[in-house]
Amino acid sequence: MTYSKPSHCPRIALVSLCFGLGFGASCAGTANADSWLLGEGWVMLGATDGLDHSSKDEALTFGGNGTWSTHGDGLGLSFGAFGNLGRLHETYAAVTWQTVQGDRFSVGNPRPAYDLFARPALTDVFVSAALERSEVGLSRATDGTITEPKYLPLGASYTRNGAAMSLHYVENYDTYILGVSGRMDLSDMSVDAALELVDGDTTKANAKLQLNRDLGPGAASASLFYSGANAAGTELELAYRHPVGGRVTLSEIVSVPLSAPDQALVALGAQVGLGGAWSLNAAASYADTQSAFMAGLRLEF
Repeated sequence: MTYSKPSHCPRIALVSLCFGLGFGASCAGTANADSWLLGEGWVMLGATDGLDHSSKDEALTFGGNGTWSTHGDGLGLSFGAFGNLGRLHETYAAVTWQTVQGDRFSVGNPRPAYDLFARPALTDVFVSAALERSEVGLSRATDGTITEPKYLPLGASYTRNGAAMSLHYVENYDTYILGVSGRMDLSDMSVDAALELVDGDTTKANAKLQLNRDLGPGAASASLFYSGANAAGTELELAYRHPVGGRVTLSEIVSVPLSAPDQALVALGAQVGLGGAWSLNAAASYADTQSAFMAGLRLEF
């Protein structure tokens, strides 16, 4: 994957604000159930070694994946971020309107519908490694922001329980990104699916399908990612997350490019609960003769 060198200064400030405000609001919300701002996701302070971009920035990382929004019907705000502060990341901010039925309309730079369902398991277990391969399983809006200079999506989205739709426009690239996604719950599993059409110089598509079900003491998923709009091939990801004892949870991930199985990625993650929403996390990955490692302190909200 070839990376450009966009100017990070304005976006570093924005992602700092997102994670900083979100962290404070999440801590306040933990202590006060009536907090005006509700958060969903996680943030982590950690250290990473062995990735291509680790040599360009400090080894210390602060990042995660979170969305914070006002609750209740009517006019509101929503903001969020995915990635690492000072490194590769995408930020979101939108004005929202929520109906009494719970449907939400957002205008600004809302999170793409394609990223709301069937997310790669690696984005939760080893986010820095997932950012190195953002073309796999993530929206063109997200991958473009991470890999291209001055790639600034603006648009609107509609979300309801179990489904989402979004339309973004990137002015500097004259590109429209239309995405739909959703989840269906069956008797013994759930099925996530997403489709994204990207209309620029040509029309291309991203698509993905993910099956999730309980397996033994843990949860397993099988995902198929087609990433034509991200200039990538088709990849199969298998993941299993399960407890070991009372405080430790392990995650095993294998992601195989169908056109080049010898370049498969293998990752192992461990999460040790510290009580409440805090945990110690560690992960290692290996792909194409390159290994990487991560360890950090994580807060879930």
